[in-house]
Amino acid sequence: MNMETYAAFVLFVVVMTGTPGAGNLTMMGIGQTTGFRSAIPFLAGTTVGMVALNVLVCFGLGGLFLASPNLALGMKVVGMGYILYLGWKLLSMTLAERRVDRRFTFGEGVILHPLNPKSWAMSVVGFSMLADPSVPLWREMVVFVPTFLFFQVLFHSTWGAAGAVIMRTLRSRAVLTGVNCVLVAVMVGATMYALFV
Repeated sequence: MNMETYAAFVLFVVVMTGTPGAGNLTMMGIGQTTGFRSAIPFLAGTTVGMVALNVLVCFGLGGLFLASPNLALGMKVVGMGYILYLGWKLLSMTLAERRVDRRFTFGEGVILHPLNPKSWAMSVVGFSMLADPSVPLWREMVVFVPTFLFFQVLFHSTWGAAGAVIMRTLRSRAVLTGVNCVLVAVMVGATMYALFV
């Protein structure tokens, strides 16, 4: 792989992992509701889930979804259901007392990206940018998976930290609730867009 190809791939990953999506917006919502530290288990889970998704795409699972429209549609519908669940939980956490048992878990983070249509799309497109039949698969994976991992953790953490700053800056509970309502609306809207495009 030449540097020009890798630079284009990195730019793609930065745009895909840095922009609003279910992972970033959930991290921001958690950060502004209960603080960054409470988001760490969910962050660790999303990291494991995205690595697993990227490895599966490298081994051709993305091609299976491309080849089977019904399977792809089923996955999108399940994914949309999970995004709606995350939005509901985020709002209920905002409106209720901030109890530990309401916080997002490692397990909820693990399944976020494998059930997220945007994650599948960016992983399949990203890998197709690097895929070269003349190069051993393990060499492509050594570039593809760690690059996605680095930027995903960087941006999920940044969005979570931004949420924590909002929590410390905006003391009004009504304003914080309004911010979370906007985050949930954008998260659901972006996922619905990915579902129908």
